Amino acid sequence: MSLNHKMTMKKLFKYLFLIILALFSLGQLQRIQLNEVIAFYAHDIFIAIWMILIILKYRLKILVLIKKYFFNYLAYSLIIWVILGLIINFISHGFSAIPLLYILRTISYLLFALSLPLVLTYSSESYNRRWALVSLFIAITGILQYILSPDTRFLRYLGWDDHYFRLIGTQFDPNFTGILLIVSFLIIQGTWNKQSRVKTSISALLASTILLTYSRASFLSFIIGSTLIIFIGFIKTHKKNISLSIIMGLFIILIPLLPRPDGEGVKLERTASISARIESNRLSLKNLNKYKWLFGNGLFVYQDQPQKKSFWPNTAHFPDNLFVFLFTSTGIVGLGISLIILYKIGVYLYKKDIYIFTAFVAILIHSQFNHTLFQPFVWLWITSQILAIETTKT
Repeated sequence: MSLNHKMTMKKLFKYLFLIILALFSLGQLQRIQLNEVIAFYAHDIFIAIWMILIILKYRLKILVLIKKYFFNYLAYSLIIWVILGLIINFISHGFSAIPLLYILRTISYLLFALSLPLVLTYSSESYNRRWALVSLFIAITGILQYILSPDTRFLRYLGWDDHYFRLIGTQFDPNFTGILLIVSFLIIQGTWNKQSRVKTSISALLASTILLTYSRASFLSFIIGSTLIIFIGFIKTHKKNISLSIIMGLFIILIPLLPRPDGEGVKLERTASISARIESNRLSLKNLNKYKWLFGNGLFVYQDQPQKKSFWPNTAHFPDNLFVFLFTSTGIVGLGISLIILYKIGVYLYKKDIYIFTAFVAILIHSQFNHTLFQPFVWLWITSQILAIETTKT
């Protein structure tokens, strides 16, 4: 491959990456619904183009990275167990392409994230700043929605949850908008220097936006994530993070002072959503019997409970709790392997980058109340951060 050709390809991948980020920021506005069950996002098209080009031009290098990260006994064990669970489910209940489509998208996002360092020459700071622009767009459009259209209950007629005086953003959901903003907030803490006014301003804006989601899972994830950065930073450098401490302190103080217009969603003491989540998890566990305790229902196989029709996993299709989801999907063995993998990822991130580590922890906390980790936008963002740690230019 000639030098000019390589430079042209690099430019092409940069343009594709910016297009994917722009579409990503649009959230559910770029969703394309094919039928009642199957949908995809416009950014999926460009990720598919990206992967085709990667396979054509960099297949040997991507194979090396795949071998580096996924050729190990844990990955082998989990893959074999997932395949066994799906085969047993297909034999018992008939073949369904839906779980395979879920898995295909999950893997394609993972490979996209893995391939980013091969073709992008951004420094880690420049890379994070581009994602920060995405979060700024999500935050600003979310604030505009909160001001101009606080009553979004009409969305229930389109199959979405109805919300009143809550910031739902382009995700049409306060919980998922909240965790995306939290991931960005935490990673931004390591992107600019501690005294940067830009970082402080963006952090304050994101924190304010998170407050307006009225998402208790997001509040908890934000507070724990911020506390971890302050605590770990002090242990490693013996320096206090004053600006982050002030932002977190103001965040906690402002929670009980948030406006409370009529509506169940803005009541932080509400119990209806808690009861719904508990019932969802209970029904999922109740449906397990005989061999399913060992193999589960099959990864991304719809649970036998009332649900909304949507292509990607959400609370209507699967348990809200991550551990219940892994247990009911892959059985006790699959859950055990998954927990070991999550632990090893956490240890790796703690050593490599405390900001991505805290974002990962925040997602896991959020995943105890919502189907967060495998939500497409969350999965794409966090894998794109994790797999770029070692190989982005510094």
